[in-house]
Amino acid sequence: MVSDSPADSVVGLASEQWGLVTSRQARAAASVTPQQLKRMADAGYLERLHHGIYRLARFPHDEHQNERVAWLALDPARVMWERLDEDVPTGVLSHRTAAHLHQLGDLDADVVEITALRRHRLSIPDVAIYRGPLARDNWQVIDGLPVTTPVRTIADLAAAGTDSGHLAAVVRDTLARDLATIEDTTAALAPHAFAYGHRALDGPGFLDSLIQEAGVPATTLALADITRRLSAAVSPVRPDLLRAISADLAAQHFEELTAELARLASPTMDDIADSASATGALTQALSSATGLKEIARVLRELPQPNSLNTFLAAARTDPAGLEALLNAAPLSKGHQQ
Repeated sequence: MVSDSPADSVVGLASEQWGLVTSRQARAAASVTPQQLKRMADAGYLERLHHGIYRLARFPHDEHQNERVAWLALDPARVMWERLDEDVPTGVLSHRTAAHLHQLGDLDADVVEITALRRHRLSIPDVAIYRGPLARDNWQVIDGLPVTTPVRTIADLAAAGTDSGHLAAVVRDTLARDLATIEDTTAALAPHAFAYGHRALDGPGFLDSLIQEAGVPATTLALADITRRLSAAVSPVRPDLLRAISADLAAQHFEELTAELARLASPTMDDIADSASATGALTQALSSATGLKEIARVLRELPQPNSLNTFLAAARTDPAGLEALLNAAPLSKGHQQ
């Protein structure tokens, strides 16, 4: 048993950092020298992972240990909670590592990838550090680690030239799980459209091609996006209308949407063709629409499920005027006000 006070402090510190502690943290927090840490390791209380980084012996297995070790090594003198309290910590897990932590797509993440504001060098193998801009809205905390948001992760993967198939899977999962809006995703893709064979800054075209490659039916994306849009645009004004529309959509499209969600995991070529056809028809219809009145007309004339996407298009065009569109849209008899 560890009995001396400095050793107790090291164990306590490591217990609050996933079982990890650096020699510089130990010195700052408990005046423990590297020689004392070595004696603790020799006694079996600690395991030396890399130069200056130790792990508590018999600590529970951590599937993200490699990511934690690499992130601690970027700023080894400071404890994790101090770093996470900053607007931009020293390094944020990004690219494939971020996609893996978000559980987006199926990219290999055998190398820990980190983005930082300035250059860093680490002696730890299988770690790649990118220098790039970061802001508070570019990252979030997952399992105690700073990770780029899904939208920023998509932008980073596109900038790195990730093949379109893997990028499409990340975009598919992001939108289907409602982790980002279509607008934000389009904006993230736009700067990289030309590199993927599209017109310069053609974010919508790039997104459409990725959606088709991933085989995502149009109504699946609409369902993932509609709750946020209707809530943001309608609930402050007409919460009763929001409830009515939600119930109406669920009643009309439950079987259809359930079937499409089931196909999402294993799309067929027919699914991909149907998605491309629906997207093209919607684009053509909306390109001729001028203002909410015309969009409302399109909504009434388009067959379901395209009208779901028309709701979304109206929210993008004029969120403040969405109530007018919804009032113009036919609801089932039981939900009319």
